[in-house]
Amino acid sequence: MSYLEGDLKKIYNVIRRKNTNEKENIRKKRILSGITPSGDGNLHIGNYLGAVRQFIEFAKSYDCFLMVADLHALTTVQDKATLQKNTENLILNELALLGDLHNITFFRQSDVVMHAELTWILNNVTPLGLLKRAHAYKDKLQNDVMEEEINLGLFNYPILMASDILLYKPDFVPVGRDQKQHVEICRDIGGRFNKTYKLKIFPLPEPHIPEEVAVIMGTDGKRKMSKSLGNIIGIFEDEAVIKKQVMSTYTDPTRIHADDPGHIEGNMVFAYLDFFGDPTSPRLRGASNLNRLKEDYKAGRVGDVEVKNYLYESLLKYFAPARERYAELKGNPVKVKKILQDGAARAREVAGATMSEVRESIGLTNSYSFFEY
Repeated sequence: MSYLEGDLKKIYNVIRRKNTNEKENIRKKRILSGITPSGDGNLHIGNYLGAVRQFIEFAKSYDCFLMVADLHALTTVQDKATLQKNTENLILNELALLGDLHNITFFRQSDVVMHAELTWILNNVTPLGLLKRAHAYKDKLQNDVMEEEINLGLFNYPILMASDILLYKPDFVPVGRDQKQHVEICRDIGGRFNKTYKLKIFPLPEPHIPEEVAVIMGTDGKRKMSKSLGNIIGIFEDEAVIKKQVMSTYTDPTRIHADDPGHIEGNMVFAYLDFFGDPTSPRLRGASNLNRLKEDYKAGRVGDVEVKNYLYESLLKYFAPARERYAELKGNPVKVKKILQDGAARAREVAGATMSEVRESIGLTNSYSFFEY
């Protein structure tokens, strides 16, 4: 490369950064989120209420990036067939539930190599003590797992998560209360990078914890809805499976006969009906809203079987469009791949611009450089 070419490249990079900064100033506020295919990838109504529904709402106002975090899954899933199946299931579930991808960049983490590259760079500004305070690492130690047996990927997990976030410079990261520490560690790492290189490359994102989103209790009425506890109601399973899950839902143990007065508080059928109840159902006996059904239940005018059947029918109606999309996408892998390709292209564009700044700020870019994202 000649000196002239080197000077032109520097000028080009200055203009590129200026244009990028101008775009950053006028762009919509951005949100990034991810879901890991560590389970079988099949989502339930707790996942929908706790995460997917909020993301759909965010997309109405924000520029949203949503990734399937398959690199994160490697910390616990180390079987080829299992990871493939989990990831494919999760992709289908998410796309079917999201429906309209307007304002949503949906992509697979491993399709954007900048995640791994930035992780290595951030390794070198992250102190060991910060990682030792991470919940995942401490939980392993408290569960009598020897430190020598903890894989480095799990220990290093917060740095990869920081890379996931910082690459896209989001304004907010929606998380549950139990994940707030991940965003705090990300802010610490991003702040250390900025301080080390005396440049504000990374804006520090804020955690977004919706106050109105409570923990979604399982069908047993005792614990958080979880597949491992068997207290879920699925979305894309066969109708017979969903009906069985609904009919096993905890209601009011003090009720012996169908005409006994019932309790609404702690009754999981009504907890779910508050979200999914269909007011047009004939099972409401002509009532204009769910409150009338609750009054009938408390007065002993309606039994458990009837309200459970109403919940079952309401769920099938509520998720009917998503179930149709799921069937269509499952039968059209070319369409799914195109969605992922388009999402990865947009993600690489944004992540690549960030990495160009990072490379230049730390000295990897010099007069002999030719690499471009």
